[in-house]
Amino acid sequence: MATDTAGKISLGLERITGFLQHGFPRDPRTGLRVVHVAGTNGKGSVCALISQALIAAGYKTGTFNSPHFLEPNDAIRIQDTPIAASKYRDLRAWINSLDEQLASLHGRLSLFEQATAAALWWFAENHVDVAVVEVGMGGLRDATNVFGSAAGAPGDGFAGQSLVQCICAIDEDHVGMIGNTIEEIAQEKAGIIRPGAWVVLGAQSRSAAFQRVRQIAQRLSPTRIINLRRQPTHDIHVPQFTVKPELESVAESVTSDAPRLTVHPADELPSWATFNGTGRRCLRARYPPTTEEQGKRRSSVPVPVPTAPPAPTTDVDLPLVLAGYYQAANAGIAFYALDVLRTHCGFHQLTDTAIQVGFQNVRWPGRLAWLRLRPTGASDKSPAFSDELGNWVLADGAHNEPAAVELRKYVDTALRRFTQQRHILAGAARTLTEPPPVRWVVGFTRGKDVAAILTQLVRPGDAVWAVPFSQPDEMPWISCTDTAEIASQVEAAFPGMPLTQFASLAAAVEQLRADRTAKCLTVLCGSLYLTADLYRELGVRPFAAPEV
Repeated sequence: MATDTAGKISLGLERITGFLQHGFPRDPRTGLRVVHVAGTNGKGSVCALISQALIAAGYKTGTFNSPHFLEPNDAIRIQDTPIAASKYRDLRAWINSLDEQLASLHGRLSLFEQATAAALWWFAENHVDVAVVEVGMGGLRDATNVFGSAAGAPGDGFAGQSLVQCICAIDEDHVGMIGNTIEEIAQEKAGIIRPGAWVVLGAQSRSAAFQRVRQIAQRLSPTRIINLRRQPTHDIHVPQFTVKPELESVAESVTSDAPRLTVHPADELPSWATFNGTGRRCLRARYPPTTEEQGKRRSSVPVPVPTAPPAPTTDVDLPLVLAGYYQAANAGIAFYALDVLRTHCGFHQLTDTAIQVGFQNVRWPGRLAWLRLRPTGASDKSPAFSDELGNWVLADGAHNEPAAVELRKYVDTALRRFTQQRHILAGAARTLTEPPPVRWVVGFTRGKDVAAILTQLVRPGDAVWAVPFSQPDEMPWISCTDTAEIASQVEAAFPGMPLTQFASLAAAVEQLRADRTAKCLTVLCGSLYLTADLYRELGVRPFAAPEV
């Protein structure tokens, strides 16, 4: 993805491939092994799941996400720790000077292309075992689409090895920029598929998108497609499921100096939000055993297509920690990508237990995240913190209609659970018989269909607070919809809906803190940039502090 001086998006690979080949002292892609992830929704979750499993297995893992969350440097992480801000600034300044010296006929690198180059150089310099790379926009012409296949580069300008390509759920987003129809959008996203490489094709709600991606995959890599529509995975309820790595035997293929598998404590949630996201749900995934080691999945060479009847299958239960029932589909994509890595690419330490631990440890900020509203001077252990609705904000980066549908499903389930529990307020017990209303704190990127998104969210009795978000660093093409425009669309689509405009998110948070006893649930959504602003406002730092 690239932008011109006006901040408009201009897709293409000429600038980035030319710079990687001729701008750096050496091409950082040489020697890099990559998992590449594209799609409309779910890319970040899939990257987080894959990365955490690889880290749990003892592999030095680089992760590059787009967009960044709080700061530009947090998009580039090794072992889930961002590159230090000072090192990132120095690296970007160096890349900018190299780009100026190169004076490419195709023009200067965009900000996103510079960030992509910085990530690849940082991963190469730190000798990561594998890099998990999220597509920025589309796929075919995105700046991350610069890797060759595991068998070799498919053409000029490509290098490194894209071991497996994951295609997540595809829907109509960025219409007009990466395509005008769902078929065109799907074709753009399938552009990351490499000849002869492994492709994990996630389930698609849009049949036209599925057909187009499958056609491309069958043309380029017909014998290495893992179609999740055909995989017997099930989202199951396992109340007592826990990961206990200390009780598991370690395979002989795992080196003796491999780190001990460690399960990190789960985030604290209100009691009525523990219906998922706490290990109570699992994805039961099934895979065929290898020819020589049934059930162990340790072979490092491709397994030939069997002519005999298939051997008995093996199941593995994978904890679903990320909230939202749609995460089962993302977990399926991540698991089968990991299975390709351990079965065909030599990542032998990816035992079932390591994958379970990674899935248990995964965190992905800004997606169905429960955040406390700390009153001034209060701590997390203050008695003021109860399970009352007014003490919590549910923050989600839902910015399109499909994501809004899933958010509403989650909210409905949470509210039903709340009505099933007995709550204490002002010394008296009470139980709600009807789900309480929702206060929607929303902000949108300019160009979004506000009314269409809110139609999936709001219900009678709800209220809308319109707020702006801050300008994201290094993303001049992003602009915030005016609160007056949001209000206009809300008034037209929902006559009589209670509506409040705020000059800033800080003003809205101040009002929330003053009104914590309100008998409604507060949900903030509409843009990941707005969600990041809430994290900053509440002082929540989701990633480990980098080394200085």
